Amino acid sequence: MRLCHVGVSVMKRIEFRLGKRHLALEVPPFFIDFKKRNFSSMMTRRLSGSEGTLFYVYITRKNQMSKLLVLKAMHPGIFMPPKLAINELLTRDEINDFINSVKNLEREWEYQDHGLWKRRIDDFTVYMVLVIGEDRWTVRAMVSKKGMPGYGVELPVDPQLSERLMEELTPEEAYDLEIHEHVENRHFHFTVYDIERFIDLVKRYDYYFARKEIWEQSVRIENSLY
Repeated sequence: MRLCHVGVSVMKRIEFRLGKRHLALEVPPFFIDFKKRNFSSMMTRRLSGSEGTLFYVYITRKNQMSKLLVLKAMHPGIFMPPKLAINELLTRDEINDFINSVKNLEREWEYQDHGLWKRRIDDFTVYMVLVIGEDRWTVRAMVSKKGMPGYGVELPVDPQLSERLMEELTPEEAYDLEIHEHVENRHFHFTVYDIERFIDLVKRYDYYFARKEIWEQSVRIENSLY
């Protein structure tokens, strides 16, 4: 008997999981095709390639700001905005669970400083950037490649804000810009050259973070303990 080998997609799954209890999927899973040359086509939700890596970002949601203080105690270099609404109490078990989740995360994601984690994949580095608002926080991804300037990013934007963002992007940021239409928003794929610049854009434009009412509707994991 001759065995026939049928081509199948080789899809790797990588998670970034910060917290153990009451986790939420912060953004829809995104796909990175590391064979692409341009950042704009590298990060997408369209699984058009036969190989690639699918990323899932899970962040704790309950007592978020108190857990941010725990994260700050573990990593003093994290900058805390002057006005934060913190009126939550954590039990000892919640504190220990969160500390352990950070330690587990950093076995695979190397912590840099100032709320930045990285993971190397061949010639690429995927960064997870901490974004802190007045009463909530999240993490967003950036991708760099050896020999290429800047970081590739994806920013989901409300269609009503698309024109404003287009006017704000510099020619350098928009030179490889791609915009993908989705049901609720538009996904801007472009290059940034400064991490603080990306954080600022996320705070003001990110569809899943900038508006609290949408942020609160994020998909949650069924089992709140894991």
